[in-house]
Amino acid sequence: NLFLSQLAVRTFGKPPIGQLPWFYQSHVDGGGYNLNPTPDWSRGFNQSLPAGQPTSPWSGLPTTERSVIVNVTELSKFYLFASGIRYGNATNLLLQDLTTELVALNGYEQTFTGYLGTHVDHFTKLRRCPVPPAVLCVVAEKEVEKCHRMKTAFKSQMLKPDLNCVRSHSHLGCMHMIQDGLADLVVLEAGDIYRAGHSFGLIPIITEQYNLDEPYYYAVAVTLQGDKETDLLYLKGKTSCHTGINQAAGWVVPLSFLISNERMRSYGCDSARSASEFFSKSCVPGALSREFVGSERSYKNLCDLCHGTSTHFCGRDASEPFYGHTGAFRCLVEGGGQIAFVKHTTVFENTAGRNSMWWARNIMPGDFELVCRDGSRRPQDKYEQCNLGKVASNAIVTSPNKPQSMIDEYINLFIYAQQFYGSKYSEDFTFKMFVSEAAHRDLIFQDSTQQLKPVPLHRRNYADYLGSDFLQAVRLVDCSAGSRGAQLSVVVMLVCALSLNFWA
Repeated sequence: NLFLSQLAVRTFGKPPIGQLPWFYQSHVDGGGYNLNPTPDWSRGFNQSLPAGQPTSPWSGLPTTERSVIVNVTELSKFYLFASGIRYGNATNLLLQDLTTELVALNGYEQTFTGYLGTHVDHFTKLRRCPVPPAVLCVVAEKEVEKCHRMKTAFKSQMLKPDLNCVRSHSHLGCMHMIQDGLADLVVLEAGDIYRAGHSFGLIPIITEQYNLDEPYYYAVAVTLQGDKETDLLYLKGKTSCHTGINQAAGWVVPLSFLISNERMRSYGCDSARSASEFFSKSCVPGALSREFVGSERSYKNLCDLCHGTSTHFCGRDASEPFYGHTGAFRCLVEGGGQIAFVKHTTVFENTAGRNSMWWARNIMPGDFELVCRDGSRRPQDKYEQCNLGKVASNAIVTSPNKPQSMIDEYINLFIYAQQFYGSKYSEDFTFKMFVSEAAHRDLIFQDSTQQLKPVPLHRRNYADYLGSDFLQAVRLVDCSAGSRGAQLSVVVMLVCALSLNFWA
């Protein structure tokens, strides 16, 4: 026991934290005090009070029932268990006014478990969580590092359920892991949310919110202010920068616009071929992966502008420097691209010193312009009037087979965690959910995220979450968009044919 002595207070109520004249306080448990005596600790407790001194001038009666005649003599006396008029009519100062005596605790009671007895069980139950750990699937090595830091940060605040991290080779691999029960959660952008919902039945449960009132962002086309020859309606033969193949702002939305306006030739399912023949050179992370390109052909010019090394070249994750919104913008700045397809916050986030990387230090917002659907141009902050479309924000998705109580636990974990780690401007040593290290951007969550919000129940399916406009855009560029419906149609036709033969 760290304490040499401990006293208990017999009162009609719970005493506040306080200290006695010859003791200093060390710890408080419920209705008792852990106290360390002065060097003269050898005095017995029963001999500690002056002989004949009363412990209370009012015999323990409640303050409201006291009748006190105050005079100079009374005010000059000190009473251990009294507050009253001499302290401005304050009550329960240091010790409860209703205290009648202090008694010594037995040895076994001089621990918190011994003192609290069976009440310890109530505190123990609060620290337990019946829900198993939430397993978050990430892709890039840097995302794994951030995930482990996030796990440690959550644990330091005793947030439940515990967070565990698992890595897959791609976002598609994470979808398979959730389907197989090897992971519970993954953060996906709109294009991947479509595939997760359409092919795996996964549902969005938590959405990111940026600088708009709703969880959406604008897909925009950005070009250099000095490049007056780049026009959205005449892009054939230009060099382009994309966030990633099959991703919303960098692929689905711009290609669907060009195809629907007959600026780009459509090859049905093979949108990679359409882009390869339309642009002279590009950086489309993931364009060499068979997971995301349905064709057996290789369209190498779609990766000519990418800067990744070795196996990371043109990879569809943060290992490729030109991956994602910031990566596509960097491709425009230093990679030879003439147009970049990104979200509306990208220019603002990476100019005027807001990105400390060397490639972004000398660029200003005025160095770039948005290219509009009608061929005109606007400043980068006029994205509401000059954009290619509105896209649902990135979201955390999970399996619909999870019990609703478990889904609620996942939601509460991240919504509550952002109260501790959602600020971008806290101390340097504090973990930040929506900030990535300088050399990499948008790790796990988008750096432009301002808060996380639960997805309403009526939107917890990919179709309602993404909206009809985006679904229509996907059907123009994604060869699997109607595959499930086509399979069902074939089954229905076979059943009908068998029925006709049977009745014939």
